[in-house]
Amino acid sequence: MEIQNIDVLGFHDVLLDLLNALSAVRALSEIDNLQKISDKQLIREALSVLISNQDMERCSFFIKTDDNELVNLTGLSSYEAATGQSENYTPLTFRLGEGVIGLAAQTGKLQHCTNCASDSRFSIDQETLMPGSIISVPVMALGELFGVLNISHPEADHFSDWHIRLLEIYKNMLGQMLSNLRLFQQMEQQITLKTKHLQKALNEATALKQRFENLSMVDNLTQLHNRRFFYTHATKALAMAKRYGDNLCMLLLDLDYFKSINDTYGHNNGDQVLIDVAQALSRQMRESDIVARFGGEEFVILFRKTDCANGLYFAERIREAIAALQWTFKKQKVSISVSIGMYCITHNNLQKQGENIDTFIHYADLAMYKAKSNGKNQVVVFSKDLLQSTKTK
Repeated sequence: MEIQNIDVLGFHDVLLDLLNALSAVRALSEIDNLQKISDKQLIREALSVLISNQDMERCSFFIKTDDNELVNLTGLSSYEAATGQSENYTPLTFRLGEGVIGLAAQTGKLQHCTNCASDSRFSIDQETLMPGSIISVPVMALGELFGVLNISHPEADHFSDWHIRLLEIYKNMLGQMLSNLRLFQQMEQQITLKTKHLQKALNEATALKQRFENLSMVDNLTQLHNRRFFYTHATKALAMAKRYGDNLCMLLLDLDYFKSINDTYGHNNGDQVLIDVAQALSRQMRESDIVARFGGEEFVILFRKTDCANGLYFAERIREAIAALQWTFKKQKVSISVSIGMYCITHNNLQKQGENIDTFIHYADLAMYKAKSNGKNQVVVFSKDLLQSTKTK
């Protein structure tokens, strides 16, 4: 619509209307933090902008429901905007095509009721809320009808062409902002869902990894820890002992005549011997000690916070416990013994030699072979003489 024949006296009013319209559009564009507010909060701010910059008695927004009804989502009057006090009013609901608001939603076009008292589009059952004039504008979001923006004034013929032009621009901007808000909310929901799925997958992968790590550190037959576990945790124990000045004792155990049990009674019975020996060792351990199957019929133990005298006591107790085991294979009573080599690790050893676990295992191994050569079924504590004897051989 065009404005023609503007006289000088009316120019001031036209300019004022234009400035107010531009102010409303600018204020709407400056609403920020869209990702932190709801649909209702966004619309409420948009209504507040209109009330602040235009001569309107009341602004309302009717949202379209899934049942194709238009429900009053929020509203704001000039009195509420000026005083900050809320007014009591009954929220209205319209069907599509009902009243000015329903027609705007049904047709998708702006509806202007210049004089509600004589306009057939204005429902008679709403006389108690009868305004003078109304403009209802459909608002689209993401290509679909979102709701209807409704503005009213107590005087008939109040709204001008400027108001209509402003609201056409205003509803497009509001629709775009609602679209952006909806898209952001959808994206946020998808991100939340994806994050939830990723977290679940991560938890499952972590649990699976832990399971395989545990399996990779456990001997399948005896259910004791294996060599890999021993190296990992013994290295940590040595570092702690070096830091706090503790003593440790390392035992290397080898079952005597085990090959003959396999050869005579079969590998299944030999496996049962290994299982029972492992259980006997576990019963002798403290919670802080480390025991593992080192390979074949060899086992390794690290006693924490243990000096040589106590280590020897523990080693003898283990030797006796294994010697006390008995089996019946092929109607014959079978028992077994163990040769044990022990190396006492003092704080001084750790300071001089470092935390070289292979060296300590080697020393315990030399002592174990000395026990074998001395007749088996005994404990031998490593001494430097064993190093000299190996050099002379």
